Amino acid sequence: MSRRVVITGVGAVTGYGVGTKVFWEGVVEGRSAVRALEWNGWEKSPVQVAAQIGEEKSEKREEWRSLRWARLALQEAMKSSGVGCGAGLAGAIGWPGPGEKWEGQDSLENLAREVGLEGERVESLAACAASTQAIAEAFWMIREGEVDEMVTGGADGRVHLGGLLGYDRLGALARGFREKPEEACQPFGLGRSGFVVGEGAGFLVLEERDKAMARGANILAEVRGAAVGCDAWRVTDPREDAVEAVACVAACLRDAGLEAGEVDAVVAHGTGTVANDRAEAKMLREVFGKRSPWVIAPKGRIGHLSMACGAVESVLAVQSIAEDFLPSTLGKEWRADPECLVRMVEVGGKKGVQAILKPSFGFGGQNACLLFIRT
Repeated sequence: MSRRVVITGVGAVTGYGVGTKVFWEGVVEGRSAVRALEWNGWEKSPVQVAAQIGEEKSEKREEWRSLRWARLALQEAMKSSGVGCGAGLAGAIGWPGPGEKWEGQDSLENLAREVGLEGERVESLAACAASTQAIAEAFWMIREGEVDEMVTGGADGRVHLGGLLGYDRLGALARGFREKPEEACQPFGLGRSGFVVGEGAGFLVLEERDKAMARGANILAEVRGAAVGCDAWRVTDPREDAVEAVACVAACLRDAGLEAGEVDAVVAHGTGTVANDRAEAKMLREVFGKRSPWVIAPKGRIGHLSMACGAVESVLAVQSIAEDFLPSTLGKEWRADPECLVRMVEVGGKKGVQAILKPSFGFGGQNACLLFIRT
């Protein structure tokens, strides 16, 4: 059995604030969610910026914040879709930060109970590819007739002492930029020096197409293909030859039944680290050859959301299809790097996008890829 799978709802929480509308408007308007950290005594730290979610005074900081963001994004996706409580849940939820309280050890069980989802549950812990893999699993479950509807995505955030210093010890973060935080992360750019830590959540509602149409659901886009894989290379560094990344993206295209030339755009993993961007650019050249698709790299705007990055970036891909607009993510000081040339969308954006590829590459060599199309 092979059925068509569509997206009927999305939800997001990012450094811009709560809601997909806020997220979309922030990116389209060319604003950055990256800001200087205002923690007491932090002025002399090497890491000075992050895409942090503002905390209202009424909110309790000791709550498991990733779970709260997941709840908000998931509820928005369900409300916009109109899907019922019988849907399943596939996701990736980041661990509690220092001082955050939580009950039990199963984050998805907690989340499903809080929002009333009663269907199947699938969890992924595949590092920065986790939520992309979760979406892939949900897609395959629906396509193969195991279930009819799934809510899928992820939430995470490492903007705390352990998260920032841990990534910095690995040499992964951009340092400084306190006076111009919006320029800290430069994916595929000549002056890139690392990523910026972000936080938030993204969720999508996936449904079998005929049943979604029968109930009059608003279809935003279609999931056409997916693939997952693993380099088994090194804990942090990607393979320089990008062999497994190429294999994952090629498998996604085969799963979708599309040729590389039919892909209009890529929402890149684009961390802004020297090694990742060089390997990803090589992958794009290997897969697409001279016919390069348009590329955006939202981590330059919203930071790196760890296990949730693929889900939030998938929401952006779906919105780009639904709105028929691919926004630029370039900073004012961005300059092309001749060692990793990609066809970045320039200021002003692009219209007429029919098919968008969303690859994710995580620590431990975890790979995942999704293909979204206009239905």
